[in-house]
Amino acid sequence: MRVPTLLAASLIALTALPAAAQAQTDYRASGTEPFWSLTIGARAMRFEAPGRRPVTVATPKVIHGFAGEIWQTRRISVNAIHKPCSDGMSDRRYSDTVTVKVDGRTWQGCGGEVRETADRGGAIEGAWRIEALSGRPVAHDSAPGVTFRDGRISGNASCNRFNGSFRFERGRLTAGPLATTRMACMERAKNVQEATILRLFADRLTVTRNRAGKLVLSNARGQTMTLVRDRR
Repeated sequence: MRVPTLLAASLIALTALPAAAQAQTDYRASGTEPFWSLTIGARAMRFEAPGRRPVTVATPKVIHGFAGEIWQTRRISVNAIHKPCSDGMSDRRYSDTVTVKVDGRTWQGCGGEVRETADRGGAIEGAWRIEALSGRPVAHDSAPGVTFRDGRISGNASCNRFNGSFRFERGRLTAGPLATTRMACMERAKNVQEATILRLFADRLTVTRNRAGKLVLSNARGQTMTLVRDRR
C-alpha cells in the first residue's frame, strides 16, 4: 500500500518543479553618481535614473559566460561579472560588478546578492557641516549642520535645532517628520536658509559623492545640499 503513496508524492514533486523554476527572484543592480537602478524580471527588464524616463524592454535570453551573465537588447545591454563590488555609499558589498549600456550611455555599479551590509546609516553616519545649498555657500556667520546616528537625524538648520528619524537605502535618504525648536531668526538670510534646509530634508533625497569626497544630497527638482565631515 505504500508504493502508490510514494508514487503519488513523487508525481506531485515533479509537477511542482516547473512552477518553482519560474519563481526565480528578480536580478537587481544599482549605482551611484548619479543613482540608477536596474531590475531584470522573468518578462521585463527596467532601467531607472534621475532626470530621464524609465526604459523597459522584454527580458532577453540570458547568456551564461565564463565570468558572469550577459543580457542584450537593442536599447539595454547588461554585463554582470562575478566580482565583488562596493556601491561606495552604503558600505554594502555585492556579489557582482555590473556594466549597463542604455541608449548608448554606459553606467557602472553593483548587483546580485548582498554579501556584507553596514549599519542603517552606512557611509553617511556621523556629523556633517552643511557647506552649500544648490551650489551657493551658506550665509556668513552661520553654522548649519546635521548628524546621522543609529537611525536618528539631528542638527542645526541655522537658528533652530531639529531632530527625528531617517532611513538610508539604495542611495536614497528619507528623513522625518522632523521636530524643530521655535526660535526666531533675526537675519533674513538665515531665515531663508533655514527654510531651505528644512524643505530639503522633507524630500526624498538622492545621496552621491562629488570629486572632492563631499556628500551631495539632491531632490527631484535639482536642489542640492553639500555636506563635509565635521572634524571638531
